[in-house]
Amino acid sequence: MGRGHGEGAWPEKAKVKVKAATGPWLGARRCGCCWRGSAWCRRGRQKRGPPRSPPPLPCALLEAGGGRGALPGAVTQRPAVLRLGGGAPGDPPEPGVDPNVTFDVSDPWGPLERIWGPPWVPPTCELSPTPPHSGSAPWARALHPDGRSPPEMGGSWWLASLGTPSYGVTVLLQGQPGPPGATAVTAALAVLTRTPEVRGRPGGAVELHCAFAAPPGPFALEWRHQHQGAGRVLLAYDSATARAPRATPGAELLLGAPGGDGDGATAVTLRLPRLDVAHEGTYFCSVFLPHGHAQQLLQLHVLEPPKVTLSPRPLVVAPGAAAELRCHVSGFYPLDVAVTWTRRAAGSGTSAPAGAAVAETWSSGHRQGPNGTYSRSVGARLVPAQPQHHGDVYACVVTHPALSAPLRATVRLRLAGSEGPALEDALGLFLVAFVLCGLVRWLSPAPPRPEDHPKKSQ
Repeated sequence: MGRGHGEGAWPEKAKVKVKAATGPWLGARRCGCCWRGSAWCRRGRQKRGPPRSPPPLPCALLEAGGGRGALPGAVTQRPAVLRLGGGAPGDPPEPGVDPNVTFDVSDPWGPLERIWGPPWVPPTCELSPTPPHSGSAPWARALHPDGRSPPEMGGSWWLASLGTPSYGVTVLLQGQPGPPGATAVTAALAVLTRTPEVRGRPGGAVELHCAFAAPPGPFALEWRHQHQGAGRVLLAYDSATARAPRATPGAELLLGAPGGDGDGATAVTLRLPRLDVAHEGTYFCSVFLPHGHAQQLLQLHVLEPPKVTLSPRPLVVAPGAAAELRCHVSGFYPLDVAVTWTRRAAGSGTSAPAGAAVAETWSSGHRQGPNGTYSRSVGARLVPAQPQHHGDVYACVVTHPALSAPLRATVRLRLAGSEGPALEDALGLFLVAFVLCGLVRWLSPAPPRPEDHPKKSQ
């Protein structure tokens, strides 16, 4: 995982909102599922068997140096295996994996267990040796006032990055004495997220979850945003002073208590209360401790579905004349929009590509609005209308990443002077006439009845 990123201009200093990340689920965990000491609770505990260690996890060990003749900065890759808690006896790794190195991982807080936990999704795993240091960020320098590393920083250190589509964790591992044949390591810092990829619409709020597990002590936090080569620090926090030395307007830090994140971790979630297309990109949640630092990457995708209009309406064409359809697609983000034309012949129940019914098509360029969304127009010039074209239905079909299904806008071609309305038109006219007749009768006053007239006196 990358550590260095280009500095952008420092944003204007603003007050950051620090909120406690709590919720009803936290109270439920504290209360428990049953009364302590009850027979039902004791029976539930007795049914549980001893915890079974998860199977070994294949991992790629990345090391500097590519041997003789290798280019400077070359990296070699060797197969390795991670065994949580020493692994289960007799459990081999996945078929075809022949590890060169085996790491027995001790996880005091439990963030790594989610990688193995259900539902099982094969995770990505990379491991590389790293020198321990607390980082060069200005807000991390106070962790080492004398500029020296503590004595316990000696030995071997590795940085492991594991991830699935719904969970990611970066762990700083410290080498420990252990039995021969395997490398014993202990998690000294784990930075995790339950939202590796986040999707949001402009104008709405979004939360980028991040948490860390580490021994009690001071820490520093940095949230950085990077997009299209430009990067900037959105927020920085120093736990020793409980202040944010860097913050941008609108960035909020949801700071939770240690162990309150559900897995022994401290929440340091970033909240963007009003999402904008400029917020799209990669976010780095970096945690700095006196004995090292680690970071977790998150991807934020901003999606806005398009609006589609088709003109002209109604489409009435003189025999032998050519008509032009215009499909206007507006208010979408990102740019990835596709527009196609389909045609359903009169009396047919299926649509097909417009094909020979379209003489030519054209498309405008993308136009970006003040809110960052895009608009685009696409046109189709139809072949000269013939009697057999009367009743054909043309559709503009739009696909976009923000849509779960394509959008369709349709119009029916009417040939001027054609005899008799189509069946759909006849039914529509009948319904309209029926409604109008009922409305007129309801609004018209009732004729007077004979008994309502007063009798003349004789």
